Amino acid sequence: MSPTIPVVGALNARVAEAAQGVLGGGPNWLQRARAAALASHAGQGAPTARSEGWRFTSAQALLSPAYTLAGRPERRGGHAGKAMCPLTFHHIVFENGRLSRDRSVLKGLPNGVTVQGLAEALTDDPEAVRPFIESIPEGLTFASLAAGLFRDGVLVRVGRGVRLDRPIHIVESSAPDVSRGPAMAHLRSLIVLEPGAQAEIVEESLGEPTEAFWTNALCDIVLGENASLTHYRLQREPQSGVRTAATLVRVGRGARYDSHGFTLGGALIRSDVRVCLAGEGAECSLNGLSLQHGSEIVDHHTVVSHDAVGGTTRQLYKAVLDDRSRYVFDGMIKVKPGAQKTNAQVYNRNLLLCDEASVNTNPQFKILADDVSCKHGGTVGQLSPEALFYLRSRGMDAQEARRLLVYAFGAEMVERVKLEPLRLALESALRARMPEASEAP
Repeated sequence: MSPTIPVVGALNARVAEAAQGVLGGGPNWLQRARAAALASHAGQGAPTARSEGWRFTSAQALLSPAYTLAGRPERRGGHAGKAMCPLTFHHIVFENGRLSRDRSVLKGLPNGVTVQGLAEALTDDPEAVRPFIESIPEGLTFASLAAGLFRDGVLVRVGRGVRLDRPIHIVESSAPDVSRGPAMAHLRSLIVLEPGAQAEIVEESLGEPTEAFWTNALCDIVLGENASLTHYRLQREPQSGVRTAATLVRVGRGARYDSHGFTLGGALIRSDVRVCLAGEGAECSLNGLSLQHGSEIVDHHTVVSHDAVGGTTRQLYKAVLDDRSRYVFDGMIKVKPGAQKTNAQVYNRNLLLCDEASVNTNPQFKILADDVSCKHGGTVGQLSPEALFYLRSRGMDAQEARRLLVYAFGAEMVERVKLEPLRLALESALRARMPEASEAP
């Protein structure tokens, strides 16, 4: 018998129907975990302008459409030619929130590496993932919803001391059935690197410009002692696409987590990244670049918690905004008592190409230790008239000069990408996606 839950009335009746649809299979502990997650979501409710973390971003794009759980895509054109990563990578593909076996390419994985759909893992060895699935995200209402409604996701395990030979490319593709109206897909993923393991993972979301589609993802990452993960996150949603994603990372002693996020489209993109530097000498680097135009809204929230001695954090997020787009950055670094020798920086830099675009930036610290080095800053500005004058005096026309300066502003983040084929693809995307700055007055 399925558990009874105070279902998600904070959204709409169709979401409640979706919840009842997933509470019917799997072991009892899984059903209890789903019910607890949905109860947590219902208790938090849908975000409003008074909700912590949502003061500057309206969740109306998530509340107005009558979303239903997505089925298989109406057309299966695949992601070939659309995804940024070359076919030499390991690929695992999800279409509308479900594993696509025939489009995934996972041959030749090294010994000690497992990559599979989470639904498969829950069938093959449910006890192995049970501790993670039973964990409920705190204070993240849509992450709780993903924990309750997920149908699939990816499980990546890299064994002790194993170095992955090639990057793993996770593709999350959406292609709604236009006859059914707005659709949603919820995914829950797990990435575990055992002590000494090393891996590069590229997570890319893309969709077709048809009906409104909401992708809601939750990813738990656990890095063992001296493990190292470089995590690239590429958001490439169409103008009707909405994506909410929470990434929860636990970094062990001497381990390192590097994150590079690129937002290249979407009506509303909300990203929550929470990193716990749990072990002595743990490190993290969080980088982001958002290129926006039209009425796009991008909202990045990061929380890094230094729980041990000698942790290091480096954060730099940038945004280029045109038209009526809006960008929100909230970066919190917490230094717990006893986390001495912490070295942390958080910066946000924004470039506005017109007066209608807007930015809300809030880099901040909460420090409860006394032997630390912490720096933060946020800037919002326009193109330098002096730089424009200099370039024009060297023979460039106004638009070419503006484009060169915008490209230079964004290229700093692309140059941090160490994967050459991905870096080249991002350089092309930067040129193509870069807002067409209007003529200077």
